[in-house]
Parts: sequence; structure tokens; C-alpha cells
Amino acid sequence: MNTTSRNYWSLYVEFLEAFKVLKYKGFSIPYLCHFRSLNHKNNYVWARLSSEEFIKSLSHEIKDKKTVQQIFSTYKQSHINRKKSKLFKKASHANGKVVLYDAYNLMRLPKEIMTKHFPPTDTIFLQDYKPKEKPKVIKGIPVVGIPSHYLNEYSVNVSSNIQILKSKADEIISNYTNHPMFNDTTFKEYFYKQIKGIVNRIEEANRYFRMNPVSCIVFSSTHYYQSRTIAMVAAEMGIPTICMQHGIIGDEIGYMPKIADIDAVYSNFEVNWFKQLGISDQAVEVIGHPRFDNIQKDPSISKNKLEKQLGLKPNKKIILMIVRGRIQIEKWETLIKNIENIDNYNIIVKDFRYLNPHQLTTISPDVYPSKHFQLYDLIHHSDLVVSYISTVGLEAMIAKKPVFILPTSFPTYTGYFDSLGKLVQSDPIKVSKMIEEYFKNDKFKKLVEEKRKAFLSQAYPEAKSSGERLVGLISRLAN
Repeated sequence: MNTTSRNYWSLYVEFLEAFKVLKYKGFSIPYLCHFRSLNHKNNYVWARLSSEEFIKSLSHEIKDKKTVQQIFSTYKQSHINRKKSKLFKKASHANGKVVLYDAYNLMRLPKEIMTKHFPPTDTIFLQDYKPKEKPKVIKGIPVVGIPSHYLNEYSVNVSSNIQILKSKADEIISNYTNHPMFNDTTFKEYFYKQIKGIVNRIEEANRYFRMNPVSCIVFSSTHYYQSRTIAMVAAEMGIPTICMQHGIIGDEIGYMPKIADIDAVYSNFEVNWFKQLGISDQAVEVIGHPRFDNIQKDPSISKNKLEKQLGLKPNKKIILMIVRGRIQIEKWETLIKNIENIDNYNIIVKDFRYLNPHQLTTISPDVYPSKHFQLYDLIHHSDLVVSYISTVGLEAMIAKKPVFILPTSFPTYTGYFDSLGKLVQSDPIKVSKMIEEYFKNDKFKKLVEEKRKAFLSQAYPEAKSSGERLVGLISRLAN
């Protein structure tokens, strides 16, 4: 556990301990919060997390990540075993509906998977608010024929309860002086917003489950307060929960603590990672992800049409670069500028989230924007992929493409791509040389292919389709 990790989790536990007395319907509010966003604008904390001195400003020190997970596991178990619940107590219904709750557009279930495995008669999309116009897609999921339910239709007026909790929080904060988190000017704003959201969500989820038979809930993430609250209410009511892995576990902060009954993960890497936190084998299951099933499908556009629509030069190797905004932009610029004989290649830049041409496309006439084209089409028609620490690196390897990683340096990295060895290079000049060597040296090309296969044997082993595995897990839990 390095200094940054120790400081972050120590601050988290300090927050839990300081505010644990804030309870609603028996639920301790801080356990349901999205902790990282509480410090969203706290520049002081983020600038000092890597400092050895930071821990001196705290009353708690965590030296083992297992401790953090154990705190949450114990908290959840206390609700599962609760004899006198303040909620409407009931068990899950074997004949109830499978509920899908997508947090922040992270589930991304393909239309084919929905059609094949999630019939409208058995499936519900649970959303926060009823939209004014019915969309064709709900948070990245095709919704043709699938009924939607809306939590805000189950709300009640709890403004007085929320105000009482805020007043209690004020009293707690007043006991601290110069605390790096609690006395930050933006902390109250974010914390009180989450208090309001959590109280409302407890009430809404309670009423929803009381009025609608549910056999199982599938989450895209339990990291956010909205989904975490639903998951904890479900735990107390005896409704089984599954949390799907929405991306590679590159940063530990995004995947701790584990909340759902079962985490549906990609591979043995994640199983072993959760084991290190003290999680049992029964609480983690290798599923993969249904969207990856589509990687094996033929591309939706031919290479010739892709080249013409992007304006690529024909008969040249295509290098796909996966970037994230301006993060490590200098390294990407250095990489492109140091590719020998750059006019031998078509370099396509795919920016995470954004469709606008990235500034890297101005470096050379041989660098092109990805425009509106689907990621898997770009991967299929590329000859080589270079990526930051991203799920796209895994997806490209599943598609049997050579992948080089230009890693972003951050202290809570899990080492996900470490087994690729020298194919992971923080020096962009070395990456540029590997690109040249790959296309010129058959021996090196063979080594890259061997590394890819060895990596996938642990990161995404071949088995039956992920969609089938997910449905099997749901059926087992629901029954």
C-alpha cells in the first residue's frame, strides 16, 4: 500500500467514522455516499494525497486495503441480518422481474443481447426520472419493447428529515478545525446534495420493491450513491444483486469497496484482485461482458469505405491511437513526431468520450480524426493499436490486434497491463520504435502475438458467450 493509497483510504474511513451517526431508516448515510466526488473541487486534498505529511492531519490511519473492504462487508452484513427492519421486509420473488439499473451509461448491453436474453415480459429498466419524451435508448441500452419504471414516481416529501440530517452534519463539522476535507468550502455543497439524494432514494427504493416483485437487480456500478443506496435497500429486503464490471480495474479507487452480492467480472485477474481484499470466491464470478461478444462480429463497414470516408491514404498500415482528452498530451505528441517514415501509415486518433477532431490530428497530414465511426469498426480495420491504460487495450487484444500501452502515471494503478512486459512503455520514443520494429521484424511481431495470447489467457479467457453466462448467473440467484 503506497502513500497515496494509504492516505486516500484513511481519509475515507475518517469520513465514515465522523458521520456514521447520520442515519435514516437505519442506514448510515456516509456508507452510501460517492466518496470521491465529495472532494471533487478540493484541490488541497488532491495535491497532498501523495505526501507523507498528509496522514498527520487525520485521526485514522489505514495500512491495509483489506480493512476498508471488511468495514463495508460488515456494514452490509448487518443489514442482511437485521431482525427489525424499518423498511417493508420481504424476500426476493423467484417469479419477479429482473431489474436493470444503469449508472452513468456504463452498462452498454448490445441490442442483440437484450433481444436474445432479456425478454420484455421478464425485464424492467429502472430509471431515476421519467423523461418528457420516450427515448429510443436509455442510458446506452436499447429499449425496444422493454418496460421502464421510474423511481421519482415513488417519492414522498422527506424535506424535514433531510434538514434534520443537515443540521446534525453541521454540528459534526463544527467540531473540526482545519480538517483537509470537512472544513473545505465545497465539502458541504456536495455532501448535502448526496444526503438529500440518498434519503429520497431510500424511500423510493423501499416503495418500489414493496409494490413490484423483483427477482434480481443488475447494476452497471455500485460506486455511485444512487445505485449503492438501491443495492443496500435490496440487501435488507433479501433481493439478490449483481454488479457488472464496466471497465478494466486499472484504478483501485473506482472498484473499492465491493457492495453487490456478486460482482460479474472479466477474468481471473479480477477474481484474484478481489481475493486480495478478502472477498470470497463465491462473491465474484467470471462473466466477461456481453458487449465484448460483439467484437467477434464482422465490422459494419468495409475497410475501403472507412478509408474513403475518413480520407485515409489507400494501401497503408492503419495505427489506431486511443487517447483521453489532454491527458499526457505531450507524450502523444512526442510519439507521433518520432514515428519514422510517418507517411507510411494512416494514424487515427480516437478520443475517449468526444467526437470532435483531437488536437493531435493537426500534427501531421497522416493523422486523422475517428469521426463518428464505431470503436469496434476502427479496431477491426486497424493494423496496430496504441492506448493509454484503458479497456480499449483489452478489447483490441480480444479482436486479435497487436497492442502497445502508453501508460498514464497514477499512484493507485493496479498493474493491470504489467504482464505485457516491454509492450508497456512510459517513454513515447520507445513506443515509436516498437511500432517500426513490429512492421519490419517478424521475430518481434511473433513476440507481440505471444504476449497478447498470454495476457488474454488471464485477462479474458475464451468460454461460452458472456451473455449466456450472465443470464445463467441471474437465473441461479433469482431462483
